Amino acid sequence: MGSPSKAEHVHDAGCVSGVCGADVPPLIGSVLTGTGLTVAQAAAALERGETPALNDVQRRIVEQYVLER
Repeated sequence: MGSPSKAEHVHDAGCVSGVCGADVPPLIGSVLTGTGLTVAQAAAALERGETPALNDVQRRIVEQYVLER
């Protein structure tokens, strides 16, 4: 059988956080992986009403950053 899709990983009981060993980390340092944006830049974009291409985990990180500033 083929490997499970990314959506199946999220629902896997062993992957409750949504970030699993086979996935790329949501950020490296302060840069959101795959976006070219730092957390601060993504937060500013959200505050301007923009919709940067963030996955669910990255969006939660950015939203938490905004709340803690």
